[in-house]
Amino acid sequence: MVQRISALAPAPAGLLGRVLSGLGALWRRAEPVDVVDQRFNFLPHRFRWRGDLRRVRVVARVWERSGRRYFEVICGPEQCFVLFQDVRLGTWHVSV
Repeated sequence: MVQRISALAPAPAGLLGRVLSGLGALWRRAEPVDVVDQRFNFLPHRFRWRGDLRRVRVVARVWERSGRRYFEVICGPEQCFVLFQDVRLGTWHVSV
């Protein structure tokens, strides 16, 4: 699922890049984030992390694994994050 919010957003990475990004997200540390706004009651739209409010321009990819829902999001040039939601607890985190 790809949701483009801006026509100036970069194209998603190729298949290999997506796979490596997804695997890397599973092994990185996670920090809590506050998702301030969601689109369609599902997709993150704005989130606060380390005191900064970030607006999601593109949700490049969504996948689920082990009770977590992952979102690869692009907020701006060279600002790509992997957010995930613990579905059971309802908490949000960013992989860093």
